[in-house]
Amino acid sequence: MSIQSPNPHSEDVFHSARSSPQPDVGYAGISSLEAMGKMPRQSLRRPTKPVSYELANHSKAYLEAEQYAGGFTFLNALLTTGTSISTPAKPHHAYLPPASQICLASTLVVYPQITTKHLSREKVKGADAALRYLQSIFNTVSPLDPTLKEAFSFPDERARRRNATRYTSGNNPSIDHSNIEQLVDLAATSQSLYTRADDFWHIVGWAFNCSVTDRPRWERWKVWLEAMLSFLEIEWEARVKTSREADNADSVLTESLLWHYIASQDPTNRSNRRRVIKAIMAMGTSQSKSQYPEVWLNELVRAKSVNKNTVPEKIDIENGELGDFLDGSEDVAMDDAPGLSARPARSKRSAARNSDEKDPSLSTDDDFAFKDVDEAVARMGGNEAITLRQRLIALLAQVAQALPSHFTKLNDLFDSVVEIANPLPTIMFSLLLSTSRLPNTLQMAFSANSILPLTSGGQLPDYSLIAPLQAHLELYLLPRRATTQSYAANAKISIILEQMFMCMMDTKSLTASESLRAVVERGIQERLEVYGTARGKKTNAHEEGQAKRLMEASSDRLLGLLEVLEISQGLPPQPPKKKKQELISFSSTLSDELSSPPETDMDEFLQEIMTDSE
Repeated sequence: MSIQSPNPHSEDVFHSARSSPQPDVGYAGISSLEAMGKMPRQSLRRPTKPVSYELANHSKAYLEAEQYAGGFTFLNALLTTGTSISTPAKPHHAYLPPASQICLASTLVVYPQITTKHLSREKVKGADAALRYLQSIFNTVSPLDPTLKEAFSFPDERARRRNATRYTSGNNPSIDHSNIEQLVDLAATSQSLYTRADDFWHIVGWAFNCSVTDRPRWERWKVWLEAMLSFLEIEWEARVKTSREADNADSVLTESLLWHYIASQDPTNRSNRRRVIKAIMAMGTSQSKSQYPEVWLNELVRAKSVNKNTVPEKIDIENGELGDFLDGSEDVAMDDAPGLSARPARSKRSAARNSDEKDPSLSTDDDFAFKDVDEAVARMGGNEAITLRQRLIALLAQVAQALPSHFTKLNDLFDSVVEIANPLPTIMFSLLLSTSRLPNTLQMAFSANSILPLTSGGQLPDYSLIAPLQAHLELYLLPRRATTQSYAANAKISIILEQMFMCMMDTKSLTASESLRAVVERGIQERLEVYGTARGKKTNAHEEGQAKRLMEASSDRLLGLLEVLEISQGLPPQPPKKKKQELISFSSTLSDELSSPPETDMDEFLQEIMTDSE
């Protein structure tokens, strides 16, 4: 199944550079004007107007009849009409329906009854049309439009209970059909995403669980999460810009949809903060599936294949013969209706969330033993899931920076991430660190938080407040080794130091010197001298063996970075100083793991290395 995103250069999203008045030019200027017309078009956010009652009622009729593809195509036309002729001086309004219809679009993107539980292409087209409409909204109107915040907000418990019992049948007399804000549709009431899920982080945790355990559902959750995260990013950025000119910046930022999601539970409570980070790090373990269960009951049930050669059963409504009309996905939908089936008990989920005990899902067991980095990537849901996880962490870091008194200090947020990341296998830990989307300054702060639990030697400077100095690197960081003899702990330290070294090189904060080389080599030697703790469990032996190889590779990369620094500053690279016995041992290890070329004589090879080192 392929989902086509709208063309970012289409007339529906951008206005042409030719829409502004052009100067009068001669024949020679025609080619220049043609070239200007082919230039990338600039984004133009347009002001909005609510659609008229008649148009809103027209789209409502489509949606309540479950003609989703036609309904959202109609709404998309209302939204994008006039885009091509809009200019910054004279923008044309974009027309938005009531928030309930936008909320329904968000639900339908992932609604199982028309996606993974349905075999009809028309039904899936409805979900894809809803996605395209959401993307058009995000590209066309201001992210600060209040209708959007209303559409994507989670109701309080009282409203949630009211929505959960609102729909029982199409002839419910308690519903006022004249109210254009209401939709008489199962997916818009009791089965709405914003009614079924506890909050945004419940959705995030379940979506990332699906990225590991159920790829078809992840394909739907992935596009929803990508669209919503993009909106949260641009909305937060717009709020930050607005807050710079406001008397009370905090009040502007706390009006954001992102803050609405963070503050769904007490944002200053450490247990709630850990729940948010655990949702981002959910990887389909039994513990994470218990904390972030499926949003819809039996969500992972698949639609049954239909034999195209089978003759449909006779349908006689008057005599109650409905054939297979109610078979399949619609039965599942009604089984999930209020009063017929209950959700998992909230008390158990709440107790699991608020527990401050160590998460057993984060221990190194058979499920976390990887042959290579490809397996580690797959265990985290794939590259796209990793990118989305990192974007969420980076977004939370921005909130912690801007609203420390309302949320938490940046270091406390990083501590919550480190608490979950550090116990992971070394190869997965390395993957998380190397794919980080934090800026260099925050990456240094995160690295400092990550290294402290693994070593002794006291606190480090708060790099979220001050710039790191080379003296810090030489005195406090590069010489460090773990407090244990574990290869895994020392490998993680090496990987962290490698990241910090790269961050400081990128900001041109390092100067090549003999003291820097000496401390780099001494720290590497200290960490390579440990003897490992591969005792007891078989998986621990696997992890230690793999961590040893990763530590050696990281040490080589750290030396390579040092050589690059020296060469870039005009110094000749210096080979590392090693004893002859160490070189022989090192070379014999290489000969065991790598096949040397047939024409190479190992004795001559060792002699050349020892001659060079002298």
